[in-house]
Amino acid sequence: MIITAYQLPALKEQNMISTNDLQDIIRMLAHAPLLYDDGQHIQVQDYLEGLEVGLTHDTRRAAIELYELGVKACRQFKDVLAYEQLQDVLGLQAELWQEGVLALQDWMNWLKEIGEGRRTLPEYDFASILGELPEGYMIHDFHDELQVRLEQDASNAWANEERSRLYTAIGVQEAG
Repeated sequence: MIITAYQLPALKEQNMISTNDLQDIIRMLAHAPLLYDDGQHIQVQDYLEGLEVGLTHDTRRAAIELYELGVKACRQFKDVLAYEQLQDVLGLQAELWQEGVLALQDWMNWLKEIGEGRRTLPEYDFASILGELPEGYMIHDFHDELQVRLEQDASNAWANEERSRLYTAIGVQEAG
């Protein structure tokens, strides 16, 4: 896999962006798509208008680079249900980024691959895996279920394997 050097992770690495600004930029990456029923109309400006912080020139350029990847990823999902899955995955990725599990560089690579059609969203038949579930059960719910099972038994082989598969599918690189 070719790793592209993105501006936003570089700014963070060089301590040229505050944690608060970075968190706001990431929050909008996950939340702006929720304003739309499908990914065909979202624009970079929609992300920028939702920011609560003012950005310096360099930080704004870096945020635009991220949001352009987000727009291209959204464009891949014309189907409403598939777009909802993308929204769900973006929310999970934001949470995993906040927890330090998903590196921003890796997330941006994932978005780029989704936007180019070189990667797909993880697919699950949750009913066959877990039995009867509430309507609207999605990937984020599945992640939460896996976490609960691992909190109860950290050696749960099935939960560890499924979480590893899920993390790989959403761009988390194994530490090593």
